[in-house]
Amino acid sequence: MGRPCAVKVNLHLGKKIAIALLLLPLAELVAFGLVAWAIGLLPALGLMVLTSLAGALVLRRAGRGQMAGLRAALRRHEATEAATGSAGFMLGLGGILLLLPGFITDLAGACLLIGPIRRALGVAIGRAIGRRRPRTGGRPVIDLTADEWHPVPDPEPRKRDQS
Repeated sequence: MGRPCAVKVNLHLGKKIAIALLLLPLAELVAFGLVAWAIGLLPALGLMVLTSLAGALVLRRAGRGQMAGLRAALRRHEATEAATGSAGFMLGLGGILLLLPGFITDLAGACLLIGPIRRALGVAIGRAIGRRRPRTGGRPVIDLTADEWHPVPDPEPRKRDQS
């Protein structure tokens, strides 16, 4: 018998992400070559340094307050809130992408600094996380040990259906 379908989907997605991460440096080199060909080598290097400085400024501006909110959401295991409700996460990710050398990551990071794009991506991530989260019937689940609860009898006996 084979693996469950969800495992196959996750492995397939993991392979795609791994391949994309392995191909990213090659794509960045090609992008740098094209930009250097278009504007010259020194201006391309200068542009790369400027975008890295911009990334550092974004990370500094994202600040400790927003990052603290993000950390608190992650501590509560609320990944959806961390990805969608916290602008600090998306701003921080945008700053990190700007900080990395390369024009493709700079473009992705700059897109995350634009409010409507950031919100749309947050909503999409929230939906994707919500789809993968196990359903609990709408009620929160509270795990208790045996000494933390005791049975309570119903005040009225339940009537049996006589259909």
